[in-house]
Amino acid sequence: MLEETTTIRSKAIFSDDKEHRLLLRKEWDSEKPSAMISMINPNTADTVNFDMTTMLVINNLHKLGFGSVNIVNLYSRIMEKLNLRFNGDDELIHDEADEIIQQYAAMSDAIIIAWGTIGKNTLRVRERQKYLLELIKQHASKMYQIGKNACHPLTPAVRREWVLEPYEMEEIET
Repeated sequence: MLEETTTIRSKAIFSDDKEHRLLLRKEWDSEKPSAMISMINPNTADTVNFDMTTMLVINNLHKLGFGSVNIVNLYSRIMEKLNLRFNGDDELIHDEADEIIQQYAAMSDAIIIAWGTIGKNTLRVRERQKYLLELIKQHASKMYQIGKNACHPLTPAVRREWVLEPYEMEEIET
């Protein structure tokens, strides 16, 4: 009989009112490389609870040989679905979110941009994407995307298996 035990250490950084999540970190093997993944906005995951996206991220990064993940987002406000219509950027982005993103980008061995297609038809999102890419451009050599089409982890075609492709630091049209 073979018995395995693994502990996943969790850390989250929230705003004082818990309306924003600036970071969700999960670590299962400190000897392996770490990845930072930037997605759209946080949902219900925290230090104990996993949502579908977090579960898919951890499963796929584990398969790829990573030992931890630092999850950050374009928008830090906790929402089931991002609502740009009724919320300004000052409500959607915590004052310290970009500082956390820069800090964890520097600490991570790989940075995965996983925004999917959200910015294709929304100027405001493209402006935010462009701003964030500018903040972390010094780490371009360790930036990746999921598949050739820069998928979001919930995209059905990539849920079970990720292929990380180098992220092209192209100009985002605004």
